Amino acid sequence: MILVDPRYHIRVNPEDVGEYVIVVGDRGRVERVAKYLSEPKKVGENREYLTYTGFLSGKKVSVMSTGMGAPAMAIGIEELATTNAKVVIRVGTTGAFQKHLKLGDSVIATAAVRLDGTTAQYIIPEYPAVADFSVVQSLVKAAKIVNNRYHVGVVASTDSYYGRNFDPERHSHVENLLVKAGVLAVEMEIGALYVVGRIKGLKTGAILTVREELSEDGYIQAGPKFEEGLEKSIQIAIKAIEILIEGGEW
Repeated sequence: MILVDPRYHIRVNPEDVGEYVIVVGDRGRVERVAKYLSEPKKVGENREYLTYTGFLSGKKVSVMSTGMGAPAMAIGIEELATTNAKVVIRVGTTGAFQKHLKLGDSVIATAAVRLDGTTAQYIIPEYPAVADFSVVQSLVKAAKIVNNRYHVGVVASTDSYYGRNFDPERHSHVENLLVKAGVLAVEMEIGALYVVGRIKGLKTGAILTVREELSEDGYIQAGPKFEEGLEKSIQIAIKAIEILIEGGEW
């Protein structure tokens, strides 16, 4: 399907979007990120897609919400690719698969296990969902500067938030395999970001904040440590973009 308006869903003018874009799931986090930019202003709003643009180190930088899940992320990335965007970094949340991940920790995702259905509509299942190396490098450098506890590795991207409640036995089997393979955590959008982004020629990366950590009898959910960690992850993404700009990468 080809739409007459290539930005039908995100509703932005191409010139209003910067080369660097931070994407978040929650619309309520757009202004939380945009406050780190100079002169931020709203440039688009439609459905789950709210977009602000400002300046960082003299470059135009945007922040856009994508809502939840791979389909919404894929639509957002498809349409961002028709603007000035060149680098897209996701700032999101995640549930830990490994016990050494604690509430508020940052997770820099080098790749994602594709457990979603959306990316299967784009490419064969053997095609990997992998971040851009330079973006990952910038996030790691930024994490050291911001000084939040962080982890670097593979995450899992799934379509189902509550699926394990319906069929816990099947989900437990898959999760156990992923844990044994060293997968750090689970979320719902990075697989689509990395696959669609690479197909569309965008440089992508992601930093997540642990919202649920593993305990002996199940998950411990978000508290003050999560909120503090999320703010740190936002700062890491901002600093990573500054590093990319200063390095003249794009």
